[in-house]
Amino acid sequence: MKRDFVELLWLFNSPRETRDIIRLDLQEAGLLYKYASQQWKTMPKTREGNIILEIGRYWAGSLMLLAMATHDSKVKIISVDVVEGCHDPDVDDWLNNYEEKERIDIRVDNSWAMENIPISLLFVDGDHSYEGVKKDFIHHWNYLNGPCLAHDYGDPTCEGVTRFIDEWINDGYADGIEQAGTMVALKKLKDYEI
Repeated sequence: MKRDFVELLWLFNSPRETRDIIRLDLQEAGLLYKYASQQWKTMPKTREGNIILEIGRYWAGSLMLLAMATHDSKVKIISVDVVEGCHDPDVDDWLNNYEEKERIDIRVDNSWAMENIPISLLFVDGDHSYEGVKKDFIHHWNYLNGPCLAHDYGDPTCEGVTRFIDEWINDGYADGIEQAGTMVALKKLKDYEI
């Protein structure tokens, strides 16, 4: 049974500042959903291979969004954060009862220290410092075969994210292709030169 973004609207039932489960606004979530849903549309349902890597889980609202966007597919989702657990009973219930939970791999680790794997979509919303974002991008960039989305780009409280992504674009590694709020979608142009 195909799932739909509308099923997730309950995540946005309060202002962003007081929302616990997801900190994306509706337009940002819509952009992430759009790119994630393209992952299963570009491959046959019978073939495995597409992997979404989410860096920074917070309370797993975006993980739920990624799961719904790729529902009824073979797309794997790896969600990595340095903090263990989601700490919200609604999210825990949802994840425990989700009929395709075998597609979801929740890890507690530093994303820039994990073993590299080929990924078809990278979503960066973890360490918002300049050095933290840089480590995440550099560690995974050469293994990316698809778009990269980053949250908090242009947010004045996350200056490191904006500065790094602007440099990354200016150095020719990516091109900004779409933005909604502080969510930016990037197209990979070349591998990182070590």
